[in-house]
Amino acid sequence: MKHLLRSAAVAALGTLAASAAQAQTTQLRFAHMNGAQHSVNLGALKLKEAVEARTNGRVQIGVFPSGQLGESTAVGEQISLGSALIGQLSTGVLSDYVPDYSVLVYPFLFKDFGQIKAFLATDMPKQWAKELEKNNLKLLCYMSFGTRDLYTRNKMVRVPADMTGQKFRVQPTTIYTELARSMGATPTPMPWPEIYSALSQGVIDAAEAPPNAIVDQKHYEHAKMYMKTNHIVDVSPIVMSLSAFNRLSKDDQAAVAEESQKACDWMSEDTAKAYDSSIQVLKSRGMTIVEDVDRAAFAKRAEAIEKAFPKWTPNLVSKVKAAIGSQ
Repeated sequence: MKHLLRSAAVAALGTLAASAAQAQTTQLRFAHMNGAQHSVNLGALKLKEAVEARTNGRVQIGVFPSGQLGESTAVGEQISLGSALIGQLSTGVLSDYVPDYSVLVYPFLFKDFGQIKAFLATDMPKQWAKELEKNNLKLLCYMSFGTRDLYTRNKMVRVPADMTGQKFRVQPTTIYTELARSMGATPTPMPWPEIYSALSQGVIDAAEAPPNAIVDQKHYEHAKMYMKTNHIVDVSPIVMSLSAFNRLSKDDQAAVAEESQKACDWMSEDTAKAYDSSIQVLKSRGMTIVEDVDRAAFAKRAEAIEKAFPKWTPNLVSKVKAAIGSQ
């Protein structure tokens, strides 16, 4: 009888210990719109592994690619409302909370990601990050999503006039809508996962993205012209709920923050390496690569985009140019 009682007591203590351990475990989810083999997903898996190892399993991260938890705007809203989420968002999503953020993807403003990183180290974007926290958004890091180019179903484009009347898929944010208009196209806002079928059915004529994203989504199956416009050097913030971050211990906060930065650095490096190789893949899949694009003409047309942002800090583009020394 004593043996049975002792065994029952040990079992009960084990159950209590397991319950206590489970209660101390924080479950986070990393949400993004890219496929399983994209740099963002691979980087998110590295983040998961590093954080779980460093916190001895106290913080666990599930990774959800391909928009499983919703489109970027919806993920941003969930984070703001306090969900235990980490999201790879667009600057357009952040601009819903702090309007100046969308200048980070202003067409033809930055020459490379190194220039963007230099700007992000200045006071202006640091203040933006503080403003985000008023909406429960904790900025963890920025990653390079790649240099964005134009691609079409079948029309070769060299000058803005070639885009006249083209139904141009854009992200559902103002900066991209104005980009399409500056090119003379008809902006067609649409979530990223819908582009493949829209190209196949002729719902859109054109889209834009970094080449590795086009490979990832197999858009080359229905788009045959690729123009090296290099119109945007894309930067993507990795964000989580501030309230969820604050619930972590100081040590676990440091683990999430530091490992997120390492993951962003890895994603940025992997994306940079993928540009040329991805263009070669697109070429091998039947896309025509157009090199002789009149970028100066497109850039000139893009100068007027700033007028569409009355909520921006006055003369924001000029201030950014001054900060990066490109006046």
